[in-house]
Amino acid sequence: MKVDQKLIEKYHLNQCTPEERILVEEWLVDDNLDFSPLSLPQIDKSHIQSQIWENIAANIIEPAPIKVDNNRKRLIRYISIAASIVILFGLFICKNNIDKEVSYAIFDNSTSANSKYFEKNSYELILGKHAIAKINVETGEFFSMGTMVIIPKKDFEFSFTGTREKKELKNGETYFILNSKNTGKQIILSQSELTFLAPTIQNQLKLQFNII
Repeated sequence: MKVDQKLIEKYHLNQCTPEERILVEEWLVDDNLDFSPLSLPQIDKSHIQSQIWENIAANIIEPAPIKVDNNRKRLIRYISIAASIVILFGLFICKNNIDKEVSYAIFDNSTSANSKYFEKNSYELILGKHAIAKINVETGEFFSMGTMVIIPKKDFEFSFTGTREKKELKNGETYFILNSKNTGKQIILSQSELTFLAPTIQNQLKLQFNII
């Protein structure tokens, strides 16, 4: 089938078959195709092409531009900012909890009849048999039940829970923490102060904690 005057007229009257319509539209976009010459001057051909293109354009539905409401934009921005704040707050809480876990520690040797060794960033700790300790390096607060040894890795002030009295612990020194049988209070002594104790108690501590 060739494009001729009759086919053009059918196209204008919207009487073409789908195949004929495709053929005419291909003729519109490519003048070099081998179609039968029309008995039309070039000016008429251009006019026909223009009319056909107008007809096609009239039936093309252009997509409506997508409009984003300013209020919606503002809402999305606020939601993004709020989400960022929540994330940052969560990270802060998490870090704060981690710091508390690092500074505050609980040690339990209550079920064992042997000594137990612990090492932390700020100190070393040896719990005697059936001993328990709670240490907060940040506040210097210390709670203990039983006998134990603490060796600080830095200088810090030390106080027993429920008391205002503080004792300065020196880096690298060995300190013994005992429970007084008479008062029930906790006592802290450096290794050099063990000489003030009865010889039998000194020997018991040295044997328990392997101190020469």
